[in-house]
Amino acid sequence: MALLSTRPLAPLLGGLLIWISPAARAAERVVLVVGPLNRSVEVEELRSFSEGSEPQGFIKQALAITKVPHENARSVLAKRVEIPFTLLGRLLYTDLGEAFLGRMSTIFYPRRAPDAGIQALRSAAILSVAQSETGRLNPIDFLEHYPNKEVVVDVPRLLYLLSRLNSIQEVVEFFRHPF
Repeated sequence: MALLSTRPLAPLLGGLLIWISPAARAAERVVLVVGPLNRSVEVEELRSFSEGSEPQGFIKQALAITKVPHENARSVLAKRVEIPFTLLGRLLYTDLGEAFLGRMSTIFYPRRAPDAGIQALRSAAILSVAQSETGRLNPIDFLEHYPNKEVVVDVPRLLYLLSRLNSIQEVVEFFRHPF
């Protein structure tokens, strides 16, 4: 019986360890994967670019190849979504939240432990909102709280998700203003 009462404490203690020392376990690199090819970019380089510095290294090359204007890319990286901490925590532990995290963990996952993707996503989201001064979720803050040195991003799956989100947004707008 004593074993059953201490079992729920393990995730709490693990979360507290991450909370106390998030910088020691934060993502340092984003590994962009397209099929068998991959390329890394430093999270600090993304932070610097999002805050207004000129793109450097791989970011500069990627923007030139894709012909994406710097300001468009910068605005995506600097975007902040307001979500109350308690609501986020509750949502991520619902069946819908688990399904969402499961899908997202096929796009974003730890390089050496892909099966821990759901836990890593949940941790990064909760920590980044909890430690934000504004209570907002931001892509760079999320990466800086991701509990692994390298986070893999499956680029084709991410692009597919983004294309689906655009079409869903259009449907929402249609029903919001049908005539």
